[in-house]
Amino acid sequence: MEDRSEHHARPHMFRLGAIGGMIGAITYSSFLLEALFRTGLNPLSSYISELSVPGRPYAFLFRTGDMIAGCGLLVLAMALARRLPASPPRTWGCLALAVGAAASIADGLWPMPCAPSAAPACRATDSTDLGQQLRQVHTLSSLTEFTGVILAMLLLGMVLHRAGRRRPARWSLAAGVATALLGVLEITMVLTGVRWVGLPERAQVLLVSAWCAAMARLLVRTTPACAPGRDLMAVPQHTSLTPSRRSRPGRMWPRHGVGQIVGKTVRDLLRMIRFDHWRVAASRDPRRLPRSEDRRSPESGRSREEMEM
Repeated sequence: MEDRSEHHARPHMFRLGAIGGMIGAITYSSFLLEALFRTGLNPLSSYISELSVPGRPYAFLFRTGDMIAGCGLLVLAMALARRLPASPPRTWGCLALAVGAAASIADGLWPMPCAPSAAPACRATDSTDLGQQLRQVHTLSSLTEFTGVILAMLLLGMVLHRAGRRRPARWSLAAGVATALLGVLEITMVLTGVRWVGLPERAQVLLVSAWCAAMARLLVRTTPACAPGRDLMAVPQHTSLTPSRRSRPGRMWPRHGVGQIVGKTVRDLLRMIRFDHWRVAASRDPRRLPRSEDRRSPESGRSREEMEM
């Protein structure tokens, strides 16, 4: 049995959000294409962002993947904001996901200026001057991206837990904690000079892609069998109706005050016309006697005509 609130909450928006989320999840891990193309970088010791450095082979392909991923995750955030129950964690979680999506688009627009794993001069600057890295737009956008996605995982996991979706909630919370730990591990490896920074970063990106795909799948999931006819994820119908529609759901009253006055005046005129028409028809009916002649005496129970006879 399908819930009626599902129709009210625009299922086509959910399908569009699921498609956008799946596209965003796939293109977010566009670094997997380095297995098919010769990029000249070692996946274990290179950043994912080095694939988009201007002048590198297929850099335009990976930059396009970042921008498409950002657009897909933005559509996913908008659909989740409509699908999940209204609450402050839902608002902040979807907003954090939208910020992460915008930061992914910024990654594609402002890539890294050089590849530290392939250029010794760039590697020397990257390991010694931390302030210069923080002044780069790409570094700031990357930090903002992962921070927003981690916050979205944790906050939306809380929303799912409150809505009774225990399994997706546990998965979202676990993915948020794991992504944060991988980010801390990557920063520690960068500061300590360990060169295998590509491994935790790629694992982190794959985890984010899996979470986005799970959220996209959640948008089009049917009502659980344990609770037929009720969808805990659906937005209540009365939240998007006007007060007059909530009080009288079977009628379509005008929203504005002028329209209400005009509508009430028309209804009163129609009642008056129907009442006058009934009175005229009753007076012209020859079979109907006046009320005074049709009454019976309360003492004898006989009519006045019988008493006169």
